[in-house]
Amino acid sequence: MTKRNIIILSGIVLIALAFFAVRIKNKAPEKSSTTMIAIAVEPFEINGGWGYKVNMDGHTYIYQDVIPGVPGNRVFQSKENALRVGNAVMDKLTHHKIPAISQQELINMQIGEAR
Repeated sequence: MTKRNIIILSGIVLIALAFFAVRIKNKAPEKSSTTMIAIAVEPFEINGGWGYKVNMDGHTYIYQDVIPGVPGNRVFQSKENALRVGNAVMDKLTHHKIPAISQQELINMQIGEAR
């Protein structure tokens, strides 16, 4: 093969690769940044107290049957406290943060069981 034929063949291969790359890119569905996921907090009764679930698109994403950030297996004493902490977790998820809750955060939310 002459040098000229190699250059022509290389050009054809590059054009073909570019063509297929554009076709593949156009076929791939793009994820929209505006896609909304339904997130909801659902309190539930357990062991004489309360816990909460964080549901995403109808599926349980977090099941919290004890108070997070507190040693031991203690439950929330009220539905409202479980819901407040669950909403704080949901807020962290919607802001792309780790959904952990510390004992200090519980104290700041005035959750009496955190002490």
